[in-house]
Amino acid sequence: MSQKTYHHGDLRLALIEKGIELIYQGGIQALSLRKAAAACGVSHAAPYAHFKSKDALLEAIGSHIAAKFANALKMVAGEPSIEGLVNIGWAYVLFFSQHPHYYDFIFIRGNVKVGEKPYEPYDFFRQYMISVFEKIRYPKEKWQTAIIAQWALFHGLASLAVIEKDSNHVTWESRVREILTKKYIITIEGY
Repeated sequence: MSQKTYHHGDLRLALIEKGIELIYQGGIQALSLRKAAAACGVSHAAPYAHFKSKDALLEAIGSHIAAKFANALKMVAGEPSIEGLVNIGWAYVLFFSQHPHYYDFIFIRGNVKVGEKPYEPYDFFRQYMISVFEKIRYPKEKWQTAIIAQWALFHGLASLAVIEKDSNHVTWESRVREILTKKYIITIEGY
């Protein structure tokens, strides 16, 4: 299916991004196809060429953010290694520090429950960790706990980055790599 464009570029993408902004500013109840169209400067009928309903737009927003998040993790991972895990953690925090409105949608308004259904960023991270475990011959009975603990660490740091960035403009880009490389990171026994 080809993407339809409008005079400002990709209308579908513009509606998604404006939808995210509307939700960030006023909650999901603030979103409608008509409001997204107005924010994009197009007729109220224009969004229907891309989305049948508000729910379809919400689904597209979730998919858009998940794809961008997964790509941010994949871009820095490299070959499976402990350093790659540090890079993934750094990218996780940086992504949401730079896009707090995405964090708000996924984890606050979108009610994503990691592990209940396929979620590309988590699925990539989990498989990456399994590859590291296989490479270093880490005991299989410890994999699940280590995966959960590592994801929780990254998520916790991202949560703090989103909160503190708004309150005191902390430079998380530099602090996170230091936190993750100074053995504050959950260690894998013997490594």
